[in-house]
Amino acid sequence: MGAETQKTRRTYFSHPLVDESLKCLPAALDHQDPKDFRKYVVDHVPQNSLKGRQRIARDMLQRFAPDGKLNLPLAAAVAQFGNSRASREVLFFELLNVYPMLQEVAIHWVAELPPEGGSRAGLRQFLEPKIPGRSTEKVAKDSMTTMHQCGKVARPKVGWYRAVWATPPTEVFLYALARLCPEATMVRVDLFSGLPIHRAMLWPSSSIEDLLREAERAGHISKISRLDQYHQFTLAGSGRDRLKLLLPNLPNPSLQPSLFAAAEEESQ
Repeated sequence: MGAETQKTRRTYFSHPLVDESLKCLPAALDHQDPKDFRKYVVDHVPQNSLKGRQRIARDMLQRFAPDGKLNLPLAAAVAQFGNSRASREVLFFELLNVYPMLQEVAIHWVAELPPEGGSRAGLRQFLEPKIPGRSTEKVAKDSMTTMHQCGKVARPKVGWYRAVWATPPTEVFLYALARLCPEATMVRVDLFSGLPIHRAMLWPSSSIEDLLREAERAGHISKISRLDQYHQFTLAGSGRDRLKLLLPNLPNPSLQPSLFAAAEEESQ
């Protein structure tokens, strides 16, 4: 696949595949070769059409093995948390990292909605200058379906959406903390709280300090302190070590350096 085609597919967004991903991702722990995982997906998704199952397998590999290695932390999280809110939030977190367009919709449209919500027509208007020549209806429909299935928007009526701001389960925050802050270092609370991904996840900024204290109690943060004007925390070990603490079934995280390299670049 050409680099331009791959870039287009990663910036565009279609096909939610939330339920299919939750069903198949745990098997990645036993089928770590992408070719083996592709075969597993084709054999296990419920669609009748072979062509449809092959498309689903292709789309999953584009999302969860973009560098040729499956996202095993995500697979281990879904395997451990089951079909739960925690799994759906972790899945949404990883989709945001793969698809800039989905993150842009979450940050600049959903998070900006007034309490009464907004219409799909409004989202289509938001998308028009961002994807010229592409189907704004499909991106609007599929992005809102994904966010609804992941608990990020409510649909009080057809074609109308309200943002669902909510504090995440502690285990989801610990997962995100390991991915966003991969080094054992000190981090300023204001800089961490200001990361765009928190807004995309619709986590209230007022909840971050309580979540950091939960992380300290769980052994993922060694110290939270205030020095002069700085409020900061010190991470207890590398992101790989903290993921292993959170997810005992996770294979050696050092086998996937690209996941943590991307997080390192974002946190700088």
